Amino acid sequence: ISVILPTYNERDNVVPLARAIAEELAGREFEVLVVDDNSPDGTCQAVNDIGDPRIRGLLRTENRGFANSIRCGLENARGDLFIIMDSDWNHQPKYLPVMIEALEFYDCVSGSRFVYGGRMNSRRRHLLSWTFNIFTRLMTSGQITDSLYGFVAIHRRVLEKVDYDAVFWGYGDYCIRLMYYLQRQGATVLQIPVVNGERQTGEGNDRFFKVFMQYFREVVALTWRARVRGNDASSK
Repeated sequence: ISVILPTYNERDNVVPLARAIAEELAGREFEVLVVDDNSPDGTCQAVNDIGDPRIRGLLRTENRGFANSIRCGLENARGDLFIIMDSDWNHQPKYLPVMIEALEFYDCVSGSRFVYGGRMNSRRRHLLSWTFNIFTRLMTSGQITDSLYGFVAIHRRVLEKVDYDAVFWGYGDYCIRLMYYLQRQGATVLQIPVVNGERQTGEGNDRFFKVFMQYFREVVALTWRARVRGNDASSK
């Protein structure tokens, strides 16, 4: 099992998170890869100072960015199962065992805040995210209830069928593209209910509406590209 944690200035969150992940995966063969975009707070060094050979920091100084960091982690991972998580406790480690066990029967397991039992603590953000995910499903003709969350467990063999260049760029919009292409390829995706976690220290992303506009543009562009390819194919 390879757990990928992209980071930037998350030292005080990701160190206890990596330890918590190790506790949840006790008895299994795993690694935790903390992919750090050269954080000035010394995140990467703090991770390596944990002293656990199963937990290692990867320092990136070029082509930085959230989705690029995830790709770097995947390309350096050794496991047969990949797990992608946020590094700020947004994704709670307690869900890891059930996600891993479910991979025996599914290609991918994705956390969703919008199936029965899942939720966000902020009712305003919950409503906005829920509405946007409905928009995404309508535009892409998909079935995934939460294409924004990005808490994903997946078989290596399944993910490596996806074109990394088409998916892993930008910010959280990579997850919209990932879920889109997995569905297009016929992958079986189990959605499990999750409750959004809370960061322990520091401040989160306060560019909420700016990020949503970025995601909106990407959904429209993704749908447009698919339509153009469909028209091209039908004309041949």
